[in-house]
Amino acid sequence: MQRIIDSRGNGKTGRLMLLAKENNGILVCANPQAMTAKAHAYGLTGFDIVSYYDYSVHNYEFDKPVYIDELENYVKSLNKRFDGYSLTNED
Repeated sequence: MQRIIDSRGNGKTGRLMLLAKENNGILVCANPQAMTAKAHAYGLTGFDIVSYYDYSVHNYEFDKPVYIDELENYVKSLNKRFDGYSLTNED
């Protein structure tokens, strides 16, 4: 699993888009229209971009790799009472 962890404004989303494109994946995000415009600005096309909601309620091709932009926001979109989590940082 790829983890892209960095501070704001350091290209995390661009790197995630590149992974989605290189692996014919699905990019899951809050605003697909804005993300599509951003991808085009980077010159990246040829991969699916869907909203958190659409990904959670529709059956997408599960043989494709999935890349989620802002994982915490995705989890919050599933349950508004999301108040905490733990994470093991494995090498």
